[in-house]
Amino acid sequence: MPRRKDDPLLQAAKGFPGRRRKKVEAELEAAAEAAEKQPAPIDDPFPVPELFKKAPAYWKQATQVWQQCAAVLKAANRRRPGYRAALTRYCIWTQLYMSSAERLRKDCPNGGTTYKQKLGHGDTTIRTHPSVDFMAKAETALRLLDAEFGFTPMRDQDLLKVESFNASQGKLPFDTPPARAGGAKPDPTGFAGSDPMDLMNESDSVPPTGLPN
Repeated sequence: MPRRKDDPLLQAAKGFPGRRRKKVEAELEAAAEAAEKQPAPIDDPFPVPELFKKAPAYWKQATQVWQQCAAVLKAANRRRPGYRAALTRYCIWTQLYMSSAERLRKDCPNGGTTYKQKLGHGDTTIRTHPSVDFMAKAETALRLLDAEFGFTPMRDQDLLKVESFNASQGKLPFDTPPARAGGAKPDPTGFAGSDPMDLMNESDSVPPTGLPN
């Protein structure tokens, strides 16, 4: 009887034994692409991905992360449906990271990162748990996505600076209608004034009205 395949989270927590890393990561990427194509109502640009709803108990933690992050993005007026693929990756990577941490806790008590492995000739050796290596990779992916979404204080401030500048220029890509007829700029919803943080306007100067003689 062929060996039953472990679920992706367990394979990740074990460090992808049997060289299954590429296949599992391909499955996760396919899930992210499916979430991007999923239709969404106007009032909810971030519906829970179908992948998570098909196995709610299994994806419980990823769903909780999704709901928390979606609330943050909507509050910041970052409502583009195109964010869903990256947000799906973020939630999956978060659950993978936490699953690996739990596996590490169970296999290496007292806060350790190593375990004893018995060799074929009877001796034992000390090895680093494979979850440590995977958690380092997951952390790299999560840090990059944190920066993209502004999920850390510093990166959130960076995005606010860009959004504030765009507001002063009438360029609001975050779910804002185009300029109205007659040259009027759209109302920068979510931003008080042209530059609420006064981050970009101090150095602005009035453009010349004509070329010098």
